[in-house]
Amino acid sequence: MTIVAIIYDSATHNTEIMAKAIAQALESEGLDVKLTHVHEAKIEDIKGIDGLVLGSGTYHHEIMPALEVFIEQAKNVDLKGKTGAAFCSYGWSPEVVDLITNRLKGFGMNTIDGLLIHEKPDEAGLAKCREFGKNIAKMIKGE
Repeated sequence: MTIVAIIYDSATHNTEIMAKAIAQALESEGLDVKLTHVHEAKIEDIKGIDGLVLGSGTYHHEIMPALEVFIEQAKNVDLKGKTGAAFCSYGWSPEVVDLITNRLKGFGMNTIDGLLIHEKPDEAGLAKCREFGKNIAKMIKGE
């Protein structure tokens, strides 16, 4: 079974909405998805996975603090060669996706371009989330 963990933090629920749409797309591609809010996530959740997708809102131009702590702990898990991706809902500052992607690359993960949605995703934004999920699935499957 191919397993993808989606770990996210969401102060306004916008990133959560994105996470759920991405998860649905991954599941529609036949992947097993573990969708977890970072406050409920354990580092064991990412051991033995095939893909790691991290989502964050923007907090003063930075990754949300709880997700930052989780990422710091994740450096102790062997993720080399796995698929990694980042997504972000933002109001003012979109650099969080690049910050997360760079951390995933630092773990030796194969990454795809991150997904940015300004504030709450509308139908077009949700379509982008679903497409993002399908692209992650293709990368994991080697398509």
